[in-house]
Amino acid sequence: MRMCADLISYWAEQDLAGSRWAGLDWEQKGLSNEQYEIYDEIVQAARTERRRHGAPAAKALIKRLAERRCAAANGATHSSENWRPPT
Repeated sequence: MRMCADLISYWAEQDLAGSRWAGLDWEQKGLSNEQYEIYDEIVQAARTERRRHGAPAAKALIKRLAERRCAAANGATHSSENWRPPT
């Protein structure tokens, strides 16, 4: 579960920062489909949080949500065979 939360947190923070690596697809980021779905939802929530309360609050939200969602999904390591495009 730690790996899931760390991966999702890292990539969500990269996306929020506008990193040149943020545009990599889910496979290049090393995410399963389930992890990618969690990542996508967290990024959307973090963008909203950043607009309302700033970047530090958004980063804290990313970490909290990634830990909570990955624990609930037992690491979210289900199949990566059904790719879906980012939203």
